Amino acid sequence: MKPLDGIKILDLTQFLAGSYCTMIFSGLGAEVIKIEPPVKGDPARHMPPYVGEKGVSISRETRDDISLAVLKRCRNKKGISLNLKSPKGKEIFLRLVEKADVVVENFRPGIMNKLGLSYSVLSEANPKIVYCSLTGFGAEGAYANLPAFDIVIQAIGGAMSVNGHPDGPPTRSGIATSDLAGGLFSCIGIMAALEYCHKTGKGQQVDVSMLDSVLSFMMDEAPDFWISQGYPPRSGSRLTRLTPFNVYKAKDGYYVIAHGSNDHWLGILNVMGREDLYDDERYKDQPGRIARADEVDAIINAWSEQKYKKDILSALEIKGIPCSQVREVPEVLSDKNLLDLGTVVPIIHPNFGEVPSVKAAGMPIRFSASKTGFDQPAPTLGQHNSEVYEDWLNLSQKELEDLKAEGTV
Repeated sequence: MKPLDGIKILDLTQFLAGSYCTMIFSGLGAEVIKIEPPVKGDPARHMPPYVGEKGVSISRETRDDISLAVLKRCRNKKGISLNLKSPKGKEIFLRLVEKADVVVENFRPGIMNKLGLSYSVLSEANPKIVYCSLTGFGAEGAYANLPAFDIVIQAIGGAMSVNGHPDGPPTRSGIATSDLAGGLFSCIGIMAALEYCHKTGKGQQVDVSMLDSVLSFMMDEAPDFWISQGYPPRSGSRLTRLTPFNVYKAKDGYYVIAHGSNDHWLGILNVMGREDLYDDERYKDQPGRIARADEVDAIINAWSEQKYKKDILSALEIKGIPCSQVREVPEVLSDKNLLDLGTVVPIIHPNFGEVPSVKAAGMPIRFSASKTGFDQPAPTLGQHNSEVYEDWLNLSQKELEDLKAEGTV
C-alpha cells in the first residue's frame, strides 16, 4: 500500500513545474489523471528528444515515439483527452471534479476563468476540492501576466545573478531550479490543504508562484549582506561564508572540499603536510580565510594538482573532511549502488518496454511501512479514456465514440 492510495487528482499541468508536482503525487500512490487536449496533447509531447522502437533520437522517427520528458514526468499517471473549450468538455470536467480530491493547473493567470472553470465554479461542483494554481509570478501583482519559463524566473528573481564565476556572466542553474521549487511547494501546499479538508470538510485554493519558490530557496544564504560588504555576487563553486569550500584540481580531474569548521581546516592542513600554517594568523579563523579565499584555494590546488583523486579523497575522508570527486552524469547513472537502491531507475516506454540508453530518478521519499515508486510507464495520449470515463462517470463505449467523433475527447 502506498501512502496516498485513494487520493484522486485531476492533472491539467503542462511543461515541468506542474508535471513534477503531480509526478511526486503519483509516486506516492495518488490516482493522477493527466488531462490533455485531444489530438496534440501536452506541449511537452512535442519536445525532443524522443523515445521509440528505434531508440532515442532528436527527431521523431515513428508515430509511436514519445518525448523523453513525458516518459519521465508522467510515470504512474493515467492519461485521458478532453477538450475543455467545448461546452460538453466543461460539463464532463465538472463531473470529474465531483469525484476528485485535487485539481492542479499551471496555466497563466485568468485562463481557467476564461474557460469558465475558476475555483469558485469548481468548488460549487465539489466543496471539498483542493485547487492548486501554480504560476510563474502568482495570481496578482505587476508581473502576474508575464510569460514564465525557468530561465525567466531565475533572471527576474536574481538567482542567475548569484550563479556563475565572478569574472563571468550571470548563469542559469544547470537544473530547472524555479520549475522544481514551484512543483515542490505546490506538493506541500496541496498536502496541507488536504489535511485542512480532512479536519474541516472544506476545500480551498492553493496559490503557488515559481518566483516566490525560487526566492525561498535563495534566501537561506545572505547575498544581500555579502554584496553590501564588497564581495562579488557570483562566487563560482565557493560558499562565501566558508573557506575552503570549492572545486579543486587533481592530477586526473576535479574534486570538492566542503569544510565547515576550524577542526576541518586543521585536518586539511595535516593531510597536506602544512602543519606550519596551524597558527598562521592569516588563516587561523574563518573571517581571515574568507578574506583570503584566493590564497587558501591556491595553497590547496598547489598541493593537489600533483596527486590523484583517489589518494586525495582517501586521506581527507580519514580526517572526516566532507569531500567527493566531481562525477560526470554517465558515471552517476551507472553507479551500481544508486541502481540497487532505486535512486536511479530505468525509463519504460508504454509500447516497447525498457529503454536501455537513458535513465530517470526514482522516488526520492521512502517510508518504513509504505511502498512508493513509479511502477507504471507514462501514458500515450488518451490511453486511459475508456477506463477513467467508464469508472468515474459510467460512460458507455457508444457515448465515448460519439464524444470522440465530435472532438470532445
